[in-house]
Amino acid sequence: MIPIANAERTSPAAARLRRGRAAEATRGNTPSPARDTERVFFAVWPDPVVRAALEVLAKDCAARTGGRAPAPANLHVTLAFIGNVDARRVITLREIGSNVSAAAAPFALILDRMGGFHRQEIAWLGCSRVNQAVQELAHALFSQLASAGFELEARPFRPHVTLARRAQTRALASTGDGALPEPIIWNVSRLTLTASTHAQGALRYVAIDSWPLGGSAD
Repeated sequence: MIPIANAERTSPAAARLRRGRAAEATRGNTPSPARDTERVFFAVWPDPVVRAALEVLAKDCAARTGGRAPAPANLHVTLAFIGNVDARRVITLREIGSNVSAAAAPFALILDRMGGFHRQEIAWLGCSRVNQAVQELAHALFSQLASAGFELEARPFRPHVTLARRAQTRALASTGDGALPEPIIWNVSRLTLTASTHAQGALRYVAIDSWPLGGSAD
């Protein structure tokens, strides 16, 4: 009887399996064709505790404004939106993400103010004071992306979490300046390159790559 290990090396089925494994490993190191045609952006994503707090706030905001809250898994802060890219550009984006994250330190993002983009009918949660760390992280991304030839949005960077879409944002005026009774403190430790996809009518975000800030451990 041939040992199992030797049988795998000599049988046609084993040869096909090895070829399949090699192809799978290659795909793991190369952006998939689907990702190449999706909207791509850099973002930071909350840990489970912060996500749960944001989920409660988003549901309450949606109820008050008649809007639609995002799926909890979609709650995030976009740092730099790039758009559609091909495989070669994704490789460049990974290099940029690695460089920028290594040079940045983990920081606390204090989310304590609600507001609205009235024309877009979007209710959001943001910062009442300028957070220098997140501004510097976004600026570093913008600088390297521009140097690499990516076209970026011209509007000023304003860190925020979208709480509701198709929202009657004027309803938030009843809270005065939009201040939260208790701020949400989000300890940011990773930068993520993300692609957005649509499946069965639902928006889904997929992480392409992720890096710890300053080489910190999660």
